[in-house]
This record gives sequence, structure tokens and C-alpha cells, in this order.
Amino acid sequence: MPDLEELVQEISRFEAIIAEWDESQRGVVVGLKRAIEALHKEALKRLIKSVKQESMTALRHSVKDEVVYGVLLYHELVKSPIPPLRQRIQAALDEVRPDLKSHNGDVEIVAIKPPDTLEIRLIGACSHCPSSTLTLSQGIEQIIKAHCPEITNIVAVK
Repeated sequence: MPDLEELVQEISRFEAIIAEWDESQRGVVVGLKRAIEALHKEALKRLIKSVKQESMTALRHSVKDEVVYGVLLYHELVKSPIPPLRQRIQAALDEVRPDLKSHNGDVEIVAIKPPDTLEIRLIGACSHCPSSTLTLSQGIEQIIKAHCPEITNIVAVK
């Protein structure tokens, strides 16, 4: 059985060959590809439905396989992957920024230290505000943990 890299290389070789063909020949291949993909998508839908009825655990386990996940994602049968951690942290901080900016303050990421630590810096008026500890614990920490449950340790640095 070929490994994943060999399969990807084989697909790339065929795509390179087909790219040299004239438009009518490529149209035939594209039509064949669409028909095969539609058949595969329908088969996968039926398989997922059947496996769901038997064992959601087995289905979740199967989707953790990168090849299975990639094929299901290609056929739009699973949701897009979770955005990267930094992007989710930024989204969380963007939610609290309006409140901080209304007090002439802001927050910035200093460091992300896997697996569970985020260092942030309060800036502007927030950096020396007597309520900054409360702002951090009641506002910023809660919103970050809601967006990024893997972050359990949030450290404010000067």
C-alpha cells in the first residue's frame, strides 16, 4: 500500500500531464473527476450516517486521522479546522479592546508558551491602573479562556 506522500506525488504527476493537454481533453478529465468525486461524497455521507448510528466514538476517532479528515474536509463533510491559537487569542483580545480603549488602554501578546501559558502586557492607562488586576482576571482572562480553553495560565508582564 503506497504511503500518503507517494499518493500526493502521483496525483501531482497526473495533474502535470493533464495541464499539457488541450482544453477539450482536460474537459473530459474534469468531468470524470467530478463524477468520481460526487460518487465518493455520496458514499462517504452514507458511511458517516451508518457509523454515527453505531458509534460516535469510532467516528470521532476516525476523523482524527489526517488523511480521513483531509478527504472529508475536501468533500465538505466536516467543519473547517479550528483556527490557530494565535488567531483565537487575537479574536478574544479584539473583544475586550473597545472597553480597554475607552479608558485609554490596550493589551498585547508578549508570548505564547505551549502548552498552556499566555503572557500579555497591559499598555497605556491600563498598565498602571489600580483596577488592572481586576481587568485582567475578570475580563481578559475569562474571554481568552472562552476562546482558547487550552490556555489555563495567563501572566501579565510589565
